[in-house]
Order: sequence, then C-alpha cells, then structure tokens
Amino acid sequence: MSDWQDCPPDAEDFRAQQCSAYNDVQYQGRYYEWLPQYNDPAAPCALRCQARGQNLVVELAPKVLDGTRCTADSLDMCISGICQAVGCDRQLGSNAKEDNCGVCAGDGATCRLVRGQSKSHVSPEKREENVIAVPLGSRSVRITVKGPAHLFIESKTLQGSKGEHSFNSPGVFVVENTTVEFQKGSERQTFKIPGPLMADFIFKTRYTVTKDSVVQFFFYQPISHQWRQTDFFPCTVTCGGGYQLNSAECVDIRLKRVVPDHYCHYYPENVKPKPKLKECSMDPCPSSDGFKEIMPYDHFQPLPRWEHNPWTACSVSCGGGIQRRTFVCVEESMHGEILQVEEWKCMYAPKPKVMQTCNLFDCPKWIAMEWSQCTVTCGRGLRYRVVLCINHRGQHVGGCNPQLKLHIKEECIIPIPCYKPKEKSPVEAKLPWLKQAQELEETRIATEEPTFVPEPWSTCSATCGPGVQVREVKCRVLLTFTQTETELPEEECEGPRLPTERPCLLQPCDENPATRELAASLQEQDSETTYDWEYAGFTPCTATCLGGHQEAIAVCLHLQTQQTVNDTLCDMVHRPPAMSQACNTEPCPPRWHMGSWGPCSATCGVGIQTREVYCLHPGESPSPPEECRDEKPHALQACNQFDCPPSWHIEEWQQCSRTCGGGTQNRRVTCRQLLTDGSFLNLSEELCQGPKASSRKSCARTDCPPHWTVGDWSKCSVSCGVGTQRRQQMCQKLTAKGRRVPLGETLCRHLSGPSLVRSCQMPVCRKMKPEMKARLGEPGPQILGVQRVYIQTREEKRINLTVGSRAYLLPNTSVIIKCPVRRFQKSRIQWEKDGHCLQNSKRLGFTKSGSLKIHSLATLDIGEYRCIAGPAQETVVLKLIGTDNRLIVPPALGGHTREYPGMDNNEANNLGATWHKMRLMWNNKNELYLHNGQINNQSLLRALLGHCSPSAGNANSWEFEKKQFEAAVKQGAYSMETAQFDELIRNMSQLMETGEISDDLASQVIYQLVAELTKAQPAHAHWRGILGEAPPTAQLRGETGSVPQNSKSKNLGKLTFKPKGPVLLRQSQPTSISFNKTVNSRIGNTVYITRRTEIINILCELVTPSEATYTWTKDGALLQPSEKVVLDGMGKMQIRKPTRKDRGIYGCAVANHLGSDVESSSVLYAEAPVILSVGRNITRPEHGHLSVVIGGFVEAPLQANVTIQCPVKGVPQPNVTWLKKGGSLSDNISLLFNGSLLLQNLSLENEGTYVCTATNALGKAMATSVLHLLETFWELGNWTPCSATCGHLGAQVQRPQCLMANGQEVSEAFCDQLRKPRAAFQPCNIQDCPPRWLTGTWSECSVSCGEGFRSRQVTCKRTRANGTVQALPPRVCIPRDRPLGRRPCSSHPCVQGLVEQGNQCPGRCLGRIVRMQQHHIKCQHPNSSESGCDDTKRPIVHKNCLQGACDACWRAGPWKPCTTACGRGFQSRKVDCVHPGSCKPVTKTRCAPGKKPASWQHCLRPSCDRDCTDTTHYCTFVKHLRLCSLDHYKRRCCQSCQEG
Repeated sequence: MSDWQDCPPDAEDFRAQQCSAYNDVQYQGRYYEWLPQYNDPAAPCALRCQARGQNLVVELAPKVLDGTRCTADSLDMCISGICQAVGCDRQLGSNAKEDNCGVCAGDGATCRLVRGQSKSHVSPEKREENVIAVPLGSRSVRITVKGPAHLFIESKTLQGSKGEHSFNSPGVFVVENTTVEFQKGSERQTFKIPGPLMADFIFKTRYTVTKDSVVQFFFYQPISHQWRQTDFFPCTVTCGGGYQLNSAECVDIRLKRVVPDHYCHYYPENVKPKPKLKECSMDPCPSSDGFKEIMPYDHFQPLPRWEHNPWTACSVSCGGGIQRRTFVCVEESMHGEILQVEEWKCMYAPKPKVMQTCNLFDCPKWIAMEWSQCTVTCGRGLRYRVVLCINHRGQHVGGCNPQLKLHIKEECIIPIPCYKPKEKSPVEAKLPWLKQAQELEETRIATEEPTFVPEPWSTCSATCGPGVQVREVKCRVLLTFTQTETELPEEECEGPRLPTERPCLLQPCDENPATRELAASLQEQDSETTYDWEYAGFTPCTATCLGGHQEAIAVCLHLQTQQTVNDTLCDMVHRPPAMSQACNTEPCPPRWHMGSWGPCSATCGVGIQTREVYCLHPGESPSPPEECRDEKPHALQACNQFDCPPSWHIEEWQQCSRTCGGGTQNRRVTCRQLLTDGSFLNLSEELCQGPKASSRKSCARTDCPPHWTVGDWSKCSVSCGVGTQRRQQMCQKLTAKGRRVPLGETLCRHLSGPSLVRSCQMPVCRKMKPEMKARLGEPGPQILGVQRVYIQTREEKRINLTVGSRAYLLPNTSVIIKCPVRRFQKSRIQWEKDGHCLQNSKRLGFTKSGSLKIHSLATLDIGEYRCIAGPAQETVVLKLIGTDNRLIVPPALGGHTREYPGMDNNEANNLGATWHKMRLMWNNKNELYLHNGQINNQSLLRALLGHCSPSAGNANSWEFEKKQFEAAVKQGAYSMETAQFDELIRNMSQLMETGEISDDLASQVIYQLVAELTKAQPAHAHWRGILGEAPPTAQLRGETGSVPQNSKSKNLGKLTFKPKGPVLLRQSQPTSISFNKTVNSRIGNTVYITRRTEIINILCELVTPSEATYTWTKDGALLQPSEKVVLDGMGKMQIRKPTRKDRGIYGCAVANHLGSDVESSSVLYAEAPVILSVGRNITRPEHGHLSVVIGGFVEAPLQANVTIQCPVKGVPQPNVTWLKKGGSLSDNISLLFNGSLLLQNLSLENEGTYVCTATNALGKAMATSVLHLLETFWELGNWTPCSATCGHLGAQVQRPQCLMANGQEVSEAFCDQLRKPRAAFQPCNIQDCPPRWLTGTWSECSVSCGEGFRSRQVTCKRTRANGTVQALPPRVCIPRDRPLGRRPCSSHPCVQGLVEQGNQCPGRCLGRIVRMQQHHIKCQHPNSSESGCDDTKRPIVHKNCLQGACDACWRAGPWKPCTTACGRGFQSRKVDCVHPGSCKPVTKTRCAPGKKPASWQHCLRPSCDRDCTDTTHYCTFVKHLRLCSLDHYKRRCCQSCQEG
C-alpha cells in the first residue's frame, strides 16, 4: 500500500465506473444506465447497481475490482471480494483512526475542544452580533441557534479576502472550499461542518423579531501557535569543557513565522519548553602538553546543577503535613569552588520538587473495646470498657488528646427485679438463687501491654458466716502477630497487683449457742414438722427450641418462715423424686451455619480467607438469608498479615525505540517489599536476593530502507516582507547497529523528497528615513571572538584557535581557526590575510562551518587573518617562534624585484619588509585621504585592494593589486631605511607586550612618523612605470591627526630612532641538526655539536654593511681568540674541534658611533634519547591512583587509575609516543602534557604491554611496562569483638571486604561493579549480667535560693539474658560502688528582709485559686534604722494561694522501654497530678496544663540492618511457641531465634 494516492477531486467514483461498464450489455433484453448501489451490509464487495430512474437493483458481478472501497464513508477496500480494513495511515490491516484534530493515530494534543452557549443580544438598535469565531483548520463544527435570530457566516481567508454567506433554505453548500451543511427548522438553525475549515469563519446572528435567541457551539480548534526550540547558542568556552543553551520561540503554524510569546500562552496546553543545555568543546585545553594558555580557560567546566538544602521539619507529626526545601543553581569554577549562578543556567534539567507531603499516617486515636457485662445481675449497675490510644500501625502508644478520650464506664440496667417473686407453683429459678444480686468485678483481658489478668473466684470457704474466696492473678500479654495469649513473669506487669483473696458471706449463722442447741434438739424431736422439702421451680430449659427439658428444683424450707435453709436440715430420705418436664417445644428458626476457612490467598503481605456462610433450617434445608435473625457472620477475613521479604519487581517491556536501525527496549526492575497495608516499599537493590533481571535489551536489529533526511531551515532571506528559507537533503540509511550511512542520491530517487524551499513571512517593511534605517534595523551578523593569547611550548600536530586571539606558534604546526557567527550563513564566511582574499589551495582550506585550515605553518603564514561575515569582522594574529625562543621575522617580498627597475635585491627586500610591518600596524588604523578631500570610509587596505571577489583568484589581478599597493607604500615611506623601521617596530612590540603602552598609542606614533615622512617625499617615478599613469597626491594620516602630548613621557623611553646605527641580520631557521663536518649558522640560531662536527662557523652580519666593531662573549664573559676559537673581526666566529666543554651561549655585539645591536646563539651538544626506566615490579592495590615509572611489571585492580611515566633526556628534547603491543590504545587512555600515559577506570581490555618511544634526530629509545589487572571480589571478613559483655544485646558483625585474588584487601570502590553481600550478624555473650547500680537523673534543686540539695534514684538491678531487667535488693550490689543519691546545690543568695506571718489563705482552696496572700515586710538594720534597705531587692509581698497547702504538681514516672529494639520507635511514661505534700494523685485540673511533661517521645535504637537483635519484647514467647521457623518471626526475633 506504499503507492496509495488520493484521487483528484473531479475523478469519477471507481464503483460507478464498474457499473457504467455494463451500460452496453443487455439485461433481460434491455439496455439500462447503471448507477452504483452503496453500503450493502450483506455483501459490501459485490457489484450491485441500480437502473437509473427505476427501482431495479441487480448484482452485476459477485465481487468488485480490487481497490474498490467497501462503503462510501470508509477507507476499507475490497481485496478478492473480501472487505479488508484500511487505517488512516493508508496501511492495509491497520486500525489507525484520525483523532479529533484530524491527525492519524494522534492523541488529540494538537487541538482543543471549544464548547458552550451564549445568549444573542440582537435588537432593533443592534441588528447584528458576533457569536463565535472559528479559526482556520477547525473540525467537527456544530453551531446551533434556538430562536428567531438569523444565523449566517462571515469568512476571511489568509489572503485577506472577506465574504458573507447567508442561507435561507437547508442544503449542503461550499464556502471557501469548505463543505457546509445548513439545517433549518421553525425555531432552530444549525451549521454542521466536518472540516477542516479553509478560512476563518465568524458566525453572526441578525435581528428578525423581538425575542431572545440562544446559540450553542461545539468545535475542535487547532492550536495555531506552538513553541519551537531554537538552535543552540555558541559554547561558553572553546576548550576544556563548557556548555551551550538554547531557547524557545512561539511560532504561528499557519503563517510559519515567529510571533510574540503571548500568542502561545493563550493555550493552556502549550507549555514552554525549558532551555536545553548540553556539553560542548570537551577537548582538553592545551596547557602543559605544548601550550600555555594565558587566559584561564583550560580547565574542565562541568554543567551547572541544582543544589538543594535539607528538607524542613514536617509541619505536623501525623495526619499529613508538608515539608519544603530550597534550590539554587550552582556552578563549579575552575578552582573547584561552588558558586551560585542564575537559575536559567540550570533550566535544562527539571527542577526538583520543592515541597512534598510527609507524615501521611493517621494520628493516634482513641479506640474503644467492647463493653463488659453489667456489674450487677439485677437492677441498676455499671459497665466498663477499655479505651486505648492506637497509632496507624495498630500499636498501643501515647500522644492522643486527653480531652477527646472516650468515657470508660456508664450505667446499665438489668431488667430483673432484685427480690424473690411470691409464686405458689414452681417456676424457673432466677440466678443466683434467692439472694440479692452481687456486683461483678470488671473483667480483664490480655492486651498488647503486659497486664494482670485474674482467674474466676473460688466458692466461699464457709456456707454461713464469714468465709474466704481465693483466685489466681497472672501477668499475661497478647501476641499481636499470633493473636494468642501467653504468661509473663510478674515483674513484666506494671501497676498494682490485683488481690488474690477476699472475704465472703453466703448467709449469717445463728450466733447464740443456746439457740443452736435448741434448734438441734427441735430438729431431733420434730424434724418432720419444722423443715420439709418443697419444689421451688425448674432449672432453665436445656434447649431454646424444638423441645428441651427442665428439672424440678427441690429445696429445704423452714415451715414457719418459709426461708430456704441448708439441705442437711431436711430428711434426705423424704427428698422428693426428680421430676422433669418438656419445654420450648416450638420449632427452631433458621440459623447461620459456617464452613471452615479456606486457604489464604497470599503467603505474606495481606491475604484473604473465605468461608461459606448460609442460612439453614434445623433439618439442614436451606432458607432465605433474611429469615436468619442474628447478624450474619463474616464470610472473609484477612490472613498472613506480615511484611513480605524484598523481591524483584519486573514490569513489562516498553515499546522499542525504533522500528528498524537498532533500537532499545527498556523495562523497570526494582527491588520492592509488599507491606501489610498492601503498599509497596521501594528498597535498595542490595536487599533483594538473586540476580537482578536485565532492564534493557536491543530490538529492531534490521537495516532501515534508504530515506531522505533534511537539515534545519535557514534564516529567512529578508528581514521584512516575504522571503525564502532553504534546507539541504541527504540520502541516508540507518544500519542495524544504529549508524547513519550516507548513500548516493540514486537510491532515494524513487522516494518523494521533502520540500527544500519555502516562503517566509517577516514583519511588514516600513518606510523610514535613510538615516533611521541603520538605527532601527534588525541586528546584523555577529562574530563571537575570544580574546586570548596562546604560546606554544612544544611541538604538536594540530592546534585549534578562535578569532580574536593572538598565537605564538612553532613552525610545521597545523592550525584550524574557527570563526563562530550569529545571524549569518557560515558558508558565506570569507577570509583575508594581510588584506588579501584567501583561496583554497594545498596548504589552505575552508571547512563547512567557515573555519580556516592551514597545514604545516611556515614563515609565509605569519600575519594577520581576518574573518569577514558581512559587515562584521574579527582578526587573529599568527606569529612563529624560532629555535632560540625569538619571533621569526616574516619573509620579505623579494620575489617581485623585477617589477622595480633600478632597485637591487636588498632594496626590494627592505621595501617588502617595510610594507609588511606597516600593513600589520595600519590595517585597522589608517584611512586614505584623497587629494580632493573626499574621505573613503574603508581602511587603507580596502582603499587599495577592495573587497574579496571572484577575481581575487586570478593571478594577473592579484599581481596588479599587489604592485599597486607596494608602489603606494614605497611612495610614502621610501626615505625611511628598513633597519630604522625594524628597530621602531621591535621597540614598539616590546613596549606593547610588556604593557608599557597600548596598541592604539603605538599605532598612532608609527602612523604619525610615516605621515610626516610622506609629506616630505615627492612622488617616485616608479609609480608611473607600474600603473602607467600619474599617481594621485596621496597623504597618509592617522585617526588622531597628531601625537599625544605625553608621547615624550617615560613610557616611550625605548622608542629611539638612530638613522645609521648598525643592525644585525636575523634570519630564523627551523631547528635542525647538521651531521656535516662543518656547520654554518647565522647568529640567533641554535647550533648542535655531533660526533662528526669538526668546525662551527657562526656569522654575525649586518643588514646594511657598514663600519662597526664586533665583540664576542660566551656565557656573558668576553671571548678571547685562541687556537680553538678564531675571531676574524668582521662578524665571523669559528670553533674548531668542538667538544662538550664548548657548550654555551655565544653573544655577538656590534657597535659604532651611531648605535649598537646584540644577538646570541646557543651551542648545544646533541645527545641521543635515553629513557630513565626503572625495572621493578609494583603492586599497590590499595591505591585508587597508581603512578609508576616505565619498566617492570605493574599490577592494579579493576577501575583504578594508573599513570605510567616515561622520563626521557636528550638534546634536542626527544618526542615521546606510546603504543600498545597487539592492539590500539583504548578510549580511556590519554597522553599527559609531560609525556606520561594516563589509564583511567581500568578494564580487562587494558591489560597488555605498553611501549614508550622517545625520538630525536640522533635516534630513538624504547621502554616497556606490562600491566596486569587483579580481579576483585567480596568476601566476609573476621567477626568483630562482641558489642556487649552480657545481657541480650551483644552482637558480632562480619562485614564484607573487597579482596583481590592474592587475598589482599583493597578499597571498596574497586568492588563497586559487584553486588555487595549483606553483613552477617550473630549474638554473643548472651548471659545474665552481674548486679549493678543504676542511677536516674538528678532532680531540680530543692530551693530556689540559698543552699539546698539535689536527689536521684539509685537502684540495684540486673539485666537478664532474655533482655528483662530485674530489680534486686540493695544488698545484692556492692555497697562501696553505690553512687551518691543526694548532693548539695546552691543558687543565688536569698533576699535579706523579715517577712511577717501572712494571713492564711482566705476561703477554701478549690480548683485554681487566684486569691492572694499578703506579707508585711520590714527593713531591719543592726542599728534598727529602716533607711538602709534597697527597694529594688524588696521581696514579693503577695503570693498566690496555690503556693500553700493547696498546690499540686505534675509527677512523671520513668520512661518505658522503647517499643522497638532497633530502628525508630516510641516510649511512654506515666504523668500524674499529685499533691506535693502527700504525693497522692489529685484531679488533673489542679495542675497547670501548659506545664505538663511529655508522656511519650520518639526513641532511636541501633540500625536494624547492622545487628541481629530482637525488635519486640515478646521474642522469648516466640521462641517458646516455636515460631522461629517462620521468616517474619525469625526476622523480628533474630537474636532469640539464633540462641535456640
């Protein structure tokens, strides 16, 4: 389906063509004109046609031709008579559909739904009103007006044409190439437009009658303005690692132009993309490896990053709060300092969240248990319940609001009268039998806190009179994780122990002995008449339904009093027989029956158990649930409620990043733990057992077919109006390995290429005055130069520079000069050298980015290079350094002496040198003033040579321009000798380089000198001979026109002009070694002595031969002629049979009465390279960075850094190179500036032999080092000493160590790539501790002034092996070791003064009393005078009554143990309001609420991950119950379970 193309609009329907083919075929003897019959659901691919004008429908063919659409409104097509699905992507079998925005398989993000309604406000005064504007490209438009108002359309195209469209009758119309369906009813008009709209439609209403109308609108509006990211700005640095940013601009999709940002802000869906930031210029700056960079930009500059401050404390301790933190954007300086910078520099990365929720768990709240039974069996009594403060984990903690605590007791009424009913016939007995109901004690049950739980009371020890009842009281606790009770030692329970016995009285006994004897005798005499048996009712029925039975109760009664007496008083022989009767014979109602619980659905976390609960009749027949009266039991319950062990959680693979060309698929693999509340806790990967599954894999490993790729659109060709934009295309193929391979265009010719040219609309051009255009125009091109100075100190193959720099380089170095520009096409950048346009050649070339490449620098390349980008210009100056570290003089223009008749070579050379230096200084400073006064605004170079043009490459044109300019220079400066001008330039250069004068001042001085010389010189005849015409009267003038007044100051002290002084001829040559027997060299060059050297001649010649005196020195001392050293007095020195002793610096000084000059040459003894290797084996695995000298065997661990030094010596300095035997140097290997080899983050592929080679002209030397990598692994080390000598908390740790194969321990960083095992823990010294004294905290001082005391509690205790603390009598501990329990304390002295006895506190002391007591104070002096007291120290004369006997205070008990043995938990204590005198508790209202001490606090135990400890108090019972086999209990009771 790749050749699917839409048919033209005027094409005939394909199904109609097939029907019309049967027009010439008779059907039942007649000819018909057949029309297609569409949308037959039974046979969509059969050719059914209808005769025109008749109801005749015939199937003319069983199937249509392939490619015919199944229905008229679908893309599905018939293939071989079967309807096949076709998606909007024109792919057979695809289900892709267009979204509401018209985008195939889109997500609806390119448009927005607009819907609503408004009331039309048309009237006779306001005939028309705009309802809604629907922009170009909108879809699914539905506009409805309900009411009499007339709805019509006003259209506006992009070309600006407008139109009004009104319809009176319904139908389908075409408006601005858009199909519009208009529907009209009595009070309703509707426009339906499927879209997309080809113009802007404004729907309006027009007044018809006075009646309100409502307009409803619905359409999908395209987002016509979207953000587009710009190109990246230039890099912040040119080397050493910088960064570059981009921005975002708002683009009008329809007009394809940039608009102000507020257009994009109109759409809420549009989120302005944050600036992206990427690294750039990552090549290290050349510092010590051949370069010395003056500007400090040669350090790596990391990306800016977000730095955050710590989270603030949570706003609440529970119930969900927030905590905040602040962020700043920081950047690391070249010195490692962290500096705060603007936030936009970090906007490339998402800003971390500054606020988060915290403490989301519910606050502790009061939870009430079930009510107890009523304390009485009849009448009015009380019932109780337990109210606990429970946290979100279901633990009993403190922290609940006491004011909100639920009440723990309430009244209850038992509807049973508390007296015996007088019944004649036996009835059902009320229990207890014939007694007043006795109160029942509050029942206690075991809780999570150890509690005293009593057993039931025994029967009374006496049947009459006072007796005793006894019971057992045990300390019990409820284990939450098993819901079972277990017994604890009594010391584990706090609070008073419940009584174990109490008195009882069943009935009074006759206390008169005579009466007892009388009663006994009466019993003996007439027992038959005094006591007798009677039936006193029946026992309770044995069944509540379906027939039970009850036994008659026989009691012994006193016949006179009808009181029940002891059965022994009646004759047992006459006891009535047992009698029973049937009861509750009615049928039983249906009841709930429960099945057994099924298996748990989960083994950990939280699972569910289910059981069957059904309503049954007694006969096991089912019954409707509503017939069972009792509450239905639960059919499900939670089970296995404990945390799961950590495990790997693997998600599904995501979609492949590519369909071809090598993509990747990712999935999330995390270490998670399922908790009991159903949530997942993300953990570190070390906590999960087993290997981690891979989170990435490759996919789509097939080559992609050839395709066109296009570059970015260029800038618009105009700044206003309508222009064009262009882009380039390239045929590429994406291989299975993800590499983009360029192909020939022939492979992509069959593909439809993208458009390469498009129009661009800029703002409308405005007419303005010419002088305003430059001021109001858009900014022109900009060259981003870098002001730096580079000095090359050693040989390198290639150097990168940026315009704006000055570079002092060595010969034979290749250089690339970059010219970064803005708002200018890089392909249009032009280059000049010394005013001449540069062209491509073997040594010069230009890159696509506009950079200039110069291969193997020579003296011809010295000069000033200019990058030209339209009106913008920037220069870079190249100079060469000779072997004696002096600048090489640029070559003279001596190759064209034939152009100057009558001039010798020296004169031509001098002229060329003069011209070369003058044009360097005047290039940007001079202007040419023509004889008619007209000023040319270009520089002198531009005035004579003009701009770069295609003709610049023509040899004849170049020669003509050069001749023209040289003639002009010769005309203006011929009278000045070259030696004098050289001296001037040299002195000026020294002053500029030392900073004593500026470039501008030096240029002005030179310019003024040349200008003055030019005025005094007539025109030379050479001008006419070269150009063939008379020269114009030209004057060279400076920008300032005169030398500054202070030009004779000390700053110009070195600027001297000696017209005839001697000047030495200096001609720098590349450093080389001659192996001839005789070596000739000019002064200023370096000379090397070899074994073959017999004679050295050093020439000291003058530029202009003249009489002068020559003086030679060696190392600063005057050199005398000898047999070895010959001086001819004419500037030549000869050294015969030179040896090492002849090394040194030889200086030549020349002088006459006009001046002097000095130059020197170094004479060195050439030596072959030698590598100072060390042949020893080195193994230092404990160091992360190992530095060794080459030679021997080196062992290092993986991921370490190794520096192999290669110290060399030789003359001249040897060049150092590295190679690896049997392979190439890896990417993690780099050559340092000093010639050393740095291997970073070692891997196994770095093993091998590394060879260092040192080379100079005399030979080479080699040395090797063998690098062997030691693999590391984790292994558990030795057990640490026990953390305790006794008790239950002693533990030993076996921590993992990073070891090498030889067993040596190294830094853990070398094992980072390996999975670190968990440390092993084991308990130790689990035994009872000896008794020892424990002390509490010191109390406050007993007095507020004067002398008092502090006290603390001192107890003798012993920690048991099971963790319990046992209180012991003081005699058990060593008496002499008992700490002090009391010590004196003192405060400020008390105020002196007599306080008389004050009045008693008036009234009763109830609650918080605010009455005051008064004291009368006298000032008493030894001499009884009252004038000596200080009023400021007068004691308080009033005090609150609460400070007397009525006061109360808070008393805090000791802290309970922490709720956990490791990690973070809680601990609580009891806080009571007590009377200070009696220490008895009083009501809490007597104490100040604001001063109440805390009753609970957080506690932090040792980390749970480090020690094998018990994390709950009930581990001894876990061990007794044999629950250690379960992982949950084993983990929480690690220590106790290991002991067993």
